Amino acid sequence: MIRPRPVVFAACVTALLAPLALAQPSPGHWPGRFLPVPGGERSGDAVCRWMCDRLSAFGLESGTDSLRVEREEALPGGGARVLIQQLWHGLPVVGADARAIVGADGQLRSLLSGFKPNLAAPLAPQIAPERARSLAAGLRSPAFEATTLAIVRRASGDHLVWDVVQQLEGGERVRTRVDAVTGETLDEDAGAHAVGRVYPTDPRQPAEERELPGLLAVTPLRGRDFRIDDASYPLAIAAAPGDFRFAVGDPAFDQVNVYWHVDHYLHDFMGALGYGGSPDSVVVRVHFLADPDVARTNGSIVLLGIPIRGFCREPSWSHDVIYHELGHTVIYGFGVQPGGDNREGNALHEGIADYFAAAITGDPAIGEWAYITFPNGVTRLDRPCPPWDKAHYDQVAFGGGGPSSPWANGMILGSALWDLRLRIGASSDSLVLESLVYLPTWPTWAQFANAMYLADRDHHGGRFWPVIGEVLRRRGIRGAVSASISGPSRLSPGETGEFRALPCCGGTPGAYHWRVRGWCRGMPCESWRDVADGDRLTTAFTDDSEIELSVLSPFGDPDTTHAYVSVLAPTLEFEGPSNVAKNAFGTWKVRPTGAAPFRVFMYRKWLPPGYQEEILGQLTSVTFAAPMSFRLRAVLTDHAGRTAEAEREVEVFTDHPPKSSTSPVLLTQFMDAERRAEVHIELRDAANVRLKVFDIRGRERLVLVDEQEPRGERIVRWDTQVLEPGVYFLRATTSSGHGAKLRFIVLR
Repeated sequence: MIRPRPVVFAACVTALLAPLALAQPSPGHWPGRFLPVPGGERSGDAVCRWMCDRLSAFGLESGTDSLRVEREEALPGGGARVLIQQLWHGLPVVGADARAIVGADGQLRSLLSGFKPNLAAPLAPQIAPERARSLAAGLRSPAFEATTLAIVRRASGDHLVWDVVQQLEGGERVRTRVDAVTGETLDEDAGAHAVGRVYPTDPRQPAEERELPGLLAVTPLRGRDFRIDDASYPLAIAAAPGDFRFAVGDPAFDQVNVYWHVDHYLHDFMGALGYGGSPDSVVVRVHFLADPDVARTNGSIVLLGIPIRGFCREPSWSHDVIYHELGHTVIYGFGVQPGGDNREGNALHEGIADYFAAAITGDPAIGEWAYITFPNGVTRLDRPCPPWDKAHYDQVAFGGGGPSSPWANGMILGSALWDLRLRIGASSDSLVLESLVYLPTWPTWAQFANAMYLADRDHHGGRFWPVIGEVLRRRGIRGAVSASISGPSRLSPGETGEFRALPCCGGTPGAYHWRVRGWCRGMPCESWRDVADGDRLTTAFTDDSEIELSVLSPFGDPDTTHAYVSVLAPTLEFEGPSNVAKNAFGTWKVRPTGAAPFRVFMYRKWLPPGYQEEILGQLTSVTFAAPMSFRLRAVLTDHAGRTAEAEREVEVFTDHPPKSSTSPVLLTQFMDAERRAEVHIELRDAANVRLKVFDIRGRERLVLVDEQEPRGERIVRWDTQVLEPGVYFLRATTSSGHGAKLRFIVLR
């Protein structure tokens, strides 16, 4: 992350942005929010272009004023924070800039503008840059980093200045601005050497004089990325330049004390861990009527309450209470919100804020001095386990955190992190901070456990994952385990394929085991075979096969998943009769081969004109009575998207037509006791006749007649002993296209 440089915002106005309006907005208030970002264009360039098109709305003048992108920082989860610098006749204007937050979707989320309109400064310097450096150095012998021209607006007017940046012995950087016309020294960094009286811890130790580093403005007290406000008393004013040594009891002392601790937390502690600062400047407001709360935080706004009789002393004097609330701003800055499943996001906020407060002080008790009714602190992170574990979520309580409160549940998580710190030292501080970037908006503790592993993998070479798993598991906190396979879904017979286990736990280590079995006709046709361990499998198949991956997470939790590999193209065949008697029931089945797994849909169409095909459903077998001839169609689709199709046309006939029928062909059959049969064929006209015997599956078994026959009746005698017991059909067809059928049964 990028650590922001010192930025001065003068006359800042924060605006809530509503949908884009056509009306021209007034300076400092912006109704627009949609910011189109063309493909390939950076968010900063889009913001700058959008604002340049509206210079007059900011009180700036086209041709005289211009804007440039000073800095663009990526935000967790997408989007960007953009700083836009005002230029006047091409010269940067000190403290005249705007900060914009652009979402990942191209929406302009917020805009802070502090431009300076109607500047009237000289443009021709009378002091040479060498002279400006000499005036800035005084009696010191610094190394000069840069000397540039800029514009500064003061109460006395607008000035053209030389901006001189020096580096003193010991590495301290000092910025001095020298009037480029008169040579007057305007030291913007005078506050960097300001001194105030503060409690370095809390009032159990005496107040001490400490420098107030990075002080950029004094009313209100403003640091590089934060400011201190007072809800009840006037803002602190230095007794003399750089002198903020107020007496204890003066409300200004409280403001100075909070300033020192905020700077210490954000820069000395968090900055050393690589924290780049909140997306929005942190505002800490002291002496706020927060009863019944002692303090509360929402986003980048921290409210420190006033003392509550019999419950809490002055919160602005309690260093660990201040640090706890600042911890919330850090978590909010990564886009992590309270809420979610079982309010785990709330407890996560409290637990991590507790942990950071304990880490910076080295004391697992938080609020020891502030909370009168809890002499051992309202929060402790050195609780033994159990019941301080996830199994007792919503059941534990300590100090001000009653059962089911986020403060009590947060101590379960905070205690686990404190356990980790006792094992691996301050490395756990950076692990916790780095894990926040991997969290969703409303995280669960399982996702946080995974995020800890990711932070260890990406930032610490995976050195700590066994200890992380051990301490979290002891508190009943486990990561979210998921088994997943990446690899081909189709292979040719004998072709080698490579299959990989995707990281089981958000990228964390895990134990992997592979098994394989073959599939035939849409069903497993062999037992599982153990084939490999590790995060990848390389093998070949001769038939359709199923792969199983089993995962054991670092927390001891298992998960299993399966994948299918298609090797042979699927086929589909119909089984069932091709001829049935009218209104008689029949059964038709489809037989798949080489498809694992698959789905089959069956369709039916009655053959007489005027009927449409209808879907029978996802079936492999159908049984119904047929009133007329029809066609069945089946379509198979396997897991790899391959298809196979089959059709069966079924003819429906009328059994035993009456003797008086006017049909061109009549059949009558008689069977005697010696298993001999006699068939009477009656023709209305002479024709070529074919008389055949079929079994119930529609297979042709005998041909009894195949010749020209005269009009009238003919008797055909034949032996039924060549047939097995069962149901059979006689079918007579003529060359004129007429026919007749009847059913008979052979018994033994």
